[in-house]
Amino acid sequence: MQDPRYFSCVANMVWLPTSLKGFTDTIPEIKAMLRVCSFHLYGWACEHDDVQVQAEQVSSGWVPSDYPKSWPCPERPGILPPGTAPFTDRIEREIAKRKAKFRADLGNTDYLHYPKTEVGDVLKFWKIDLS
Repeated sequence: MQDPRYFSCVANMVWLPTSLKGFTDTIPEIKAMLRVCSFHLYGWACEHDDVQVQAEQVSSGWVPSDYPKSWPCPERPGILPPGTAPFTDRIEREIAKRKAKFRADLGNTDYLHYPKTEVGDVLKFWKIDLS
């Protein structure tokens, strides 16, 4: 069973051609590289029990031997991977729209099968305020 708290975790927030997305979910080496990148970009390591050992490894500064040279790591802090989109006013507006949609969905009593409790739990876990 997938943990809904990590369905869209930081390490998965990359744009890839559809034909490559299966690699990010199944190949351990690629998953590790994305975890290392997200740690050095955002200071975040997944705390799920299933990846606790690797999270500790990543947090310690470990970098895979074939990790891309253009991605951030202890020797290259602060750089962004090529193609990283800047955080713009447009993105901020889209975030506000998405939050408004969540608020509306959570408040809509017509959605009989909408997982309100689970969505609320995930928002609380990630400390996301919809106001």
